[in-house]
Amino acid sequence: LFKLLNEVEQELPLTEEALQVAIMGCVVNGPGEAKDADLGIAGGKGCGILFKQGKLVKKVPEDKLLETLISEINQILEERKQ
Repeated sequence: LFKLLNEVEQELPLTEEALQVAIMGCVVNGPGEAKDADLGIAGGKGCGILFKQGKLVKKVPEDKLLETLISEINQILEERKQ
């Protein structure tokens, strides 16, 4: 989990836009505990989930969690510019 957290911090785009991102360790409790986050991921065994405002968006293979999260963050930031 800490490795993923460090990778997310390195990959996050620089922006002045406020965006709350949650990195959770449990797919069962993570989305509920981070329901106020704009976007988040929760890890599981071999896979994880992507969620927005506590709602499941999709299941993601573990090796695609970082890529998926950063892509979703960029998409949200682009939508907010419009």
